[in-house]
Amino acid sequence: RNLADAGARVTVLPAAATFDEVMAHAPDGFFLSNGPGDPAATGEYAVPVIRKMLETGKPLFGICLGHQLLGLAVGAKTTKMHQGHRGATHPVKRPADGRVEITSMNHGFAVDRDTLGDTVRETHISVFDGSNCGIELTDAPAFSVQYHPEASPGPQDSIYLFETFVGQLR
Repeated sequence: RNLADAGARVTVLPAAATFDEVMAHAPDGFFLSNGPGDPAATGEYAVPVIRKMLETGKPLFGICLGHQLLGLAVGAKTTKMHQGHRGATHPVKRPADGRVEITSMNHGFAVDRDTLGDTVRETHISVFDGSNCGIELTDAPAFSVQYHPEASPGPQDSIYLFETFVGQLR
């Protein structure tokens, strides 16, 4: 809904879609959605596809599990959290400008900031425990957040993410 509201035409594919199946739709960009489970297990089939997506130079935006999978695709590691994030009012800070967004979260894994490579910049940090909550690539039009901007707990705090992504589409 938020992607469509921002002006995108959306085609939904199954998580296990191959790169060729994705590209058969001639997408202008890629959205990696949320989902359950261990990102390393999903990454077995998704990470190779995501790496090919990044090679196209087309914009990519991920949320929740999509954030973790983008992290894995660029060489970062994910870790099981001692206590996951669950709930509708999690404050997340943007280091670039110091602003805090109120977010909704539901996850038990996190991208390990200590494993982020030179072409990855941390964009969002949990105010509660300091864990990574967002990244962007410096060498490709790709970014992701750990939380659920579509849940609108702010209620408009994170809508800019959808607008940014759609603005990158050609």
